[in-house]
Amino acid sequence: MPLTQEDDPGVAMRLSDGIDQDEAESILYRFLSVLSWRESMPIVVAYRTGGGMVRMMGRRNEFGGATRGGFDFTDVICPEDEQPRIALALVREARSLNHHGYAFLSYWRVLELAFPAKVDRDSWMIATLPTLAGQGVDRAINDIGLEDFGEIQKHLYVSSRCAVAHAMSPPIVNPDNPRDARRLQGELPIVRELAFRAIEERFGIDTPSTEYRKHFYELRGWKEILGAESVAKVIAGVQPSEGETVDLPLINVRLRESPPYQPLENMVPSCIVIRDGGVDLEYRSPDYLMAIRFRLNFVDERLVFEVDNCLFGGDDGSVLAAEYMRETRRFIRDYLLNGELQIWNAETGALLSRLDAFIPFNCMIDLDSCNAGIDAAQVEIEARRGALDLQDS
Repeated sequence: MPLTQEDDPGVAMRLSDGIDQDEAESILYRFLSVLSWRESMPIVVAYRTGGGMVRMMGRRNEFGGATRGGFDFTDVICPEDEQPRIALALVREARSLNHHGYAFLSYWRVLELAFPAKVDRDSWMIATLPTLAGQGVDRAINDIGLEDFGEIQKHLYVSSRCAVAHAMSPPIVNPDNPRDARRLQGELPIVRELAFRAIEERFGIDTPSTEYRKHFYELRGWKEILGAESVAKVIAGVQPSEGETVDLPLINVRLRESPPYQPLENMVPSCIVIRDGGVDLEYRSPDYLMAIRFRLNFVDERLVFEVDNCLFGGDDGSVLAAEYMRETRRFIRDYLLNGELQIWNAETGALLSRLDAFIPFNCMIDLDSCNAGIDAAQVEIEARRGALDLQDS
């Protein structure tokens, strides 16, 4: 439920039989932890309630908030095991805390989840510290003033983690000492990035930045269709043997947050070419009036789609062909305006490929011209419909 001028945003769920309020709240909290991880942002739970009517909480001030577009749950992670669920919850908690010491401790608890044995945790941290990147990490390591990464790991454990968690013996973090607060704030990026790396390596959950860098989502679905063995042959340049076949699904080609485009729905495979470590695919509309071509580049993990050289339409003088012309022009306009391409399996509803938002390069999008082309196609549709009516009369 979105932010309004009067109320904070919220989430709610309709209880099904057999789920009590505690379990429902747990599901909502897990959802917020996943969302916090995916968006790399803190999420603070201001209050919770139950009952048959959703009640929002009034905002405490008119400033300090921000609004954004809808969230993209296309590749949302849903860990089933308890440990990664707790790890994501601890990250959400750490991001939401305004106390640097307790945030440090929450991130450290992620490390303890990932490496329960202290000797394993220590050796992993020592090996990982030199490879860390992220905002504030280099400065934080330099400010510690130790060159040996084993000593840095020991400092983080004794002078930060234990000093926050315990007060039996020095060192103790004193809430009244501003130097302690500044030091913990400065060292927070180190343990934060260690926690993120542990979640990636131990629980297999990539951060959004890692996911973006790998771009595995561009071809993930096609790999499942073709199979690991076939993909390996494609990369190696091995042509399929005579009689070898693959069942390609019907597809829907869409743009995120845009209504479907008629000629790009339920498209059928018409041509496949294997070359240079990839697969060139051509799909056509069921009536063969529209074709789309794209390339699965398995070597570079890329979906290659060039909007000015991938769409091909035929015109048989029919109303349908004119409608396809209008929808194709609408697709091109929407794609050029930062459209996010998605290719769906029309038979199962599974996502096969997606691209990040298209960013025009060395060009300006003439929106008036794009809209004029769509309007001209609509005029042609009406003219052809009128001609048919005259024939019928």
